[in-house]
Amino acid sequence: MPTYFSFLMTPPAPAVARARPARRYAYLILCGLSFAAAMTVARAEELSVDEMACALDPQCSKPFVDRRLRGVTATPSVRTPGSFDRSVNFGFNSAELTPEARKELDAVAETLKRPNIAKLDIVISGHTDAVGTEDYNLGLSQRRAEAARNYLITQHGIDGRHLIAKGYGKSQLLLPTDPTNELNRRVQFLNPNYAAASAAGSNAPAPVQQAGSPTSDTTAPAADAPANQGEGNGL
Repeated sequence: MPTYFSFLMTPPAPAVARARPARRYAYLILCGLSFAAAMTVARAEELSVDEMACALDPQCSKPFVDRRLRGVTATPSVRTPGSFDRSVNFGFNSAELTPEARKELDAVAETLKRPNIAKLDIVISGHTDAVGTEDYNLGLSQRRAEAARNYLITQHGIDGRHLIAKGYGKSQLLLPTDPTNELNRRVQFLNPNYAAASAAGSNAPAPVQQAGSPTSDTTAPAADAPANQGEGNGL
């Protein structure tokens, strides 16, 4: 039989009913904040526009740090100077760009429009992991590199004469000791003239400009890519 004190200790039913939804909402908010923080960390692993531009520019002396490899225990392959990798996602076994892939390429496009980058030839290299046959991965990576190239041209007006699509399949794994790691599935952007320009810049004497003389542009124009470069070379 309930006593007087038990009635005092038991909260009214409406109060209990109100407390449960409040706890539920607090839990959902906490989960949402945790998810947002995780997404921020994931985005932070990719290079910024300034870092991508610096990676392609032989005149930039800032050290290159690939944050995508943080926490990876496998030993990565040696990065080619004048290049950076980007996680560009495609549909399963297809060259169709996902919405997230378009966002990644939007950032790359902003890089390629920089005044010090716009005139450079850029090789867009597609890479896969080691799952699947060599021939299939080679064709798939070629189609994906072409898809990235076409997106940059059609959606951002990048000069196609400076963009070359090349698929490497699984022949150049980022993590050779972990061949199935998803980080091997990537798109690489490379300045093929980086080494030569860097060597010329370090060996050439500083030009002497006389007072009142106009400044001349001694940079040779970049050679155009063949008209059919990156077109129809895949499966």
